[in-house]
Amino acid sequence: MAAAEWWATFFEGAALATWRLAHSREEDRAEARAIEGVLGLRPGAEVLDAPCGDGRLALALAARGHHVVALDASAACLALARADARRAQLELELVPGDLRALPWQERFDAVLCAGNSFGLFDDAGNAAFLQGVARALRPGGRLLLEYPLLAELLDARPIGRDWQLFGERLLLTEARLDSHAARLEVLHTFVDLARPGTREERAASYRVHTLGELEALARESGLCVAARLGSLAGEPFGAESEAFYLLAQRA
Repeated sequence: MAAAEWWATFFEGAALATWRLAHSREEDRAEARAIEGVLGLRPGAEVLDAPCGDGRLALALAARGHHVVALDASAACLALARADARRAQLELELVPGDLRALPWQERFDAVLCAGNSFGLFDDAGNAAFLQGVARALRPGGRLLLEYPLLAELLDARPIGRDWQLFGERLLLTEARLDSHAARLEVLHTFVDLARPGTREERAASYRVHTLGELEALARESGLCVAARLGSLAGEPFGAESEAFYLLAQRA
């Protein structure tokens, strides 16, 4: 079982080194271009990327001319984002912080929450994040929330053991669904093939919401559901979708 606040130390060391290999810069640029389209960002838009991880999407959006605030609780992630921004000669406003306590009021045109970033907390913590997003958005501002752990997606795919290879780093994943708690419990094992015998294990836990539950959380937080997407290409979410994005708007 994952510790109560497992995310506080998860995104460092072998885990962070492996995630860094999961996406190419070309993929980051293409994803940012699609995000810009889905959110309808105008040139120079104020965007919050929370959490930003190592800043891969924040940097790609900044390269497209937007002013990006990148928030994360991981000092290691922010250090990498800062170094990458310096090398690329891009400006990022990097902020250490907790997703459950976003400090802004009506500042942003858009908020991005990408990857497996939603559902880390208990129900009160996840609701606090969405409430903070609603406060941080200007009227009419939009949230794009990627949620690959939507219950309807998990129902359509096998849950168990899996493995992925990123360069010379192997990621082994063992997952089980705790139906009573509605959480996916995951054990990640990171293996560096360049250094035989080296491995790290990290446990994680994610809240699994149904589509109806997620939309209710968004509405209760002050957001209106604008679209349910099955990809960043814009097609509606359906039974055959392999991904899920919630597009919501502050009234």
